[in-house]
Amino acid sequence: MGVVLKYGGTSVASVDKILGIANHIQSLNIQEPMVIVVSAMGKMTDDLVSLARTLTDDLHQREVDTLLSIGEQKTIALMAMALKKVGLDAVSLTGAQAGFITTSTHTKGVIKDINIDKVNTYLREGKLVVVAGFQGMTESGDITTLGRGGSDTSAVALAAKLGYRCDIYTDVDGIYTVDPRLFPRAKKMDMISYTECMEMSLHGASVIETRAVELAKKYQVDLYIGRSLSKQGSGTRIMKDDYLFENKPITGIAVTDDIAMITLKGENQENQLVSRIFQAISDANINIDMISQNIDHLNQVVISFSMHHDDLRDFKQLTYNRKDLFEPLHVDMKDRLVKLSLIGVGMASHFGVASTVFTTLAKANIPFYHVSTSEISISCTIDSRDKSQAVERLAEVFNL
Repeated sequence: MGVVLKYGGTSVASVDKILGIANHIQSLNIQEPMVIVVSAMGKMTDDLVSLARTLTDDLHQREVDTLLSIGEQKTIALMAMALKKVGLDAVSLTGAQAGFITTSTHTKGVIKDINIDKVNTYLREGKLVVVAGFQGMTESGDITTLGRGGSDTSAVALAAKLGYRCDIYTDVDGIYTVDPRLFPRAKKMDMISYTECMEMSLHGASVIETRAVELAKKYQVDLYIGRSLSKQGSGTRIMKDDYLFENKPITGIAVTDDIAMITLKGENQENQLVSRIFQAISDANINIDMISQNIDHLNQVVISFSMHHDDLRDFKQLTYNRKDLFEPLHVDMKDRLVKLSLIGVGMASHFGVASTVFTTLAKANIPFYHVSTSEISISCTIDSRDKSQAVERLAEVFNL
């Protein structure tokens, strides 16, 4: 078996850091085939978008992808040079050269397949292959990028195709039960299940992108998260869901800031109302979460859902543009909330978890609003001013 090593933007933010990684890889003396996937240096992707906006606010997505791909290409060339400097034979490949075939949705491409022939050719020659993450190419030859967290997805997808394990290195030393910036006494986890990791990422934990964990679970890729240049094995290993973890109901807490809650209420006059509303929201490319729908005692339909604050302006515009849908309804918008999500596969076998969560919040006089649940999570929205206290109380109660 070989290994894919992935380094994020903060890990390769300077030439000195890139050379440090090259020296570290050389010191590991790994005797198996190795592919290195890298992100753009530091904030270069953001800088490239800002550069484009100095020219125009009407950004053509195809050209944006062509521009953004420069970031990773810069890193792969420098990384290959650094590896050669420390005596390791390396070759750099863009996403397209590495065989990443994607859909044609620019800035949000999805990997359809990877032609690994060129990568395998270099690996058989004994070379380290340095691949640009975050990017690929359509079947018609256009450059595409994979959206937020795309380099993680590139690394895991390539590991799955090659049958390798995947180590993802970043600026944190593993996955914690709670963001240490919110709860300094949070514990680093040696192991976590695929499903728990996916759920934490989905609900705001930003250590690894959700799609990457989903791919790892689907193809059983051995996944590891650790700090760049750290001792191997000191981070967090992501394991199969049937692995027996500590006998506790909650593994961790994820926090999502800047949440808006929308509640729609009106007479229940037609069965297709809910369908039409959600279709309009989908057509407007607005992402929503925590959806609930019921009929109240007055036979009125009540629909609630959450969205990120950044989508709120688009939703307000939608209510104006689609008065046929929204004018008959009372629309209530509550902004600047925080979503707390408590996650754990042990929740399914422990009673009273929800009761403990809401009793803890009530004792601290912290009001909570919308609530949603799954088999392994409980999420609720609270006022942003209560975030620190709520996280601390819940982390203490569940020994996180």
